[in-house]
Amino acid sequence: MSIKKRAKVVERFNSPSSPDFVFMLSSKAGGCGLNLIGANRLVMFDPDWNPANDEQAMARVWRDGQKKTCYIYRLLSAGTIEEKIFQRQSHKKALSSCVVDEEQDVERHFSLGELKELFTLDEASLSDTHDRLRCCRCINNHQVRPPPDGSDCTSDLAQWNHSTDKRGLRDEVLQATWDAASTAITFVFHQRSHEEQRGLH
Repeated sequence: MSIKKRAKVVERFNSPSSPDFVFMLSSKAGGCGLNLIGANRLVMFDPDWNPANDEQAMARVWRDGQKKTCYIYRLLSAGTIEEKIFQRQSHKKALSSCVVDEEQDVERHFSLGELKELFTLDEASLSDTHDRLRCCRCINNHQVRPPPDGSDCTSDLAQWNHSTDKRGLRDEVLQATWDAASTAITFVFHQRSHEEQRGLH
């Protein structure tokens, strides 16, 4: 698609009077240079090995001019290579932050042995990703302490809310999805945008 045609498609989608409510594209094609403020929900299925590519894709809906609360869904099937790729992303981001912030809790970073377990499956685990975070805010996979003050959508996943059921989910669409597919959803990481936390809807 030409740049001019793509710009027209994006402009139509972003128009408040547009009947279009779904814009489907690959994260590679939509990850850079697009402003999709006509949407406030982004669903990601295919994590990239490079976390920066996913962050670029997520930033398409959460931009200047966005007036709605944004929801970003990262759908990962437990025990799949996509979950392992997501774990590698977390590992890369954590290592990067260690270089920048020496006070980061390095105890919870993945060990070499854990990295070798990329292709193992723990069928008893609700979320291998949560298990590997060594979360100290959850007991038996239930969150007992809220995320730290100041955490937002850009924070490390360990600082997000963790849910094994729909209690505490603020998004009605996600609650309804949980009701409809309760046996398919085992774990949810969720966080509000910093705009909503400051009361700027």
